[in-house]
Amino acid sequence: MTRLKLVIFLAGLIGLLSSCKEQIKEKSKDMATASVQFKVGQVWKYNNRPGEDSSTLTILKTEKYENDTIIHIRVDGIKLHNPSIAGGYSDFIGHLPFSQNTISKSVTRLVEQNNNLPDFSEGYNQWKEAWDSGKGGYWTVDLKDAIEGMDSVMRQNK
Repeated sequence: MTRLKLVIFLAGLIGLLSSCKEQIKEKSKDMATASVQFKVGQVWKYNNRPGEDSSTLTILKTEKYENDTIIHIRVDGIKLHNPSIAGGYSDFIGHLPFSQNTISKSVTRLVEQNNNLPDFSEGYNQWKEAWDSGKGGYWTVDLKDAIEGMDSVMRQNK
C-alpha cells in the first residue's frame, strides 16, 4: 500500500472509529474558552506516545462550524503499524480532523511556523465529501489515544 493509499485508508478509518455524527449535534464545550488560537503552518509538540518524543503535529487548516472549530492536522515522527509498506511502519499521518478543544489539550509547545505545507488535499477532500454527506466526523479524543487506536486497528488488518 502506498503512502497515498494509507492516507486514504486512514481518512476512511476516521469515520469508522469515531462516533462523530452524534457529536456534531452536541455542544460539549464552549469553544470561546479554548486556550489556544491555532494558525495554519504552526508545528507543535504534543503529549505523544512513549518512544515518539520527536513527533510533532502541523496545523493544516482550521474551519469554524456552528458547534465546534475543526483543526486539520498532519502528524510526523510516529511509528504507525502498516504491514502494507516496506519496513512495516508509517512515520506520518497526512490528514486528521480534530476538535479545537482536543488539540488545545494535546499540545505542549509551539515549535515553529512552517509556511511550506505538504499537499493534504486528497485526504481533506475525501473527509469533506463525507462530512458534507453527514457520514464524516472528527476526533474528540486525545491525539495520542487516536494514534494508538489507529495503530491497533492496523495491527488487526495484517
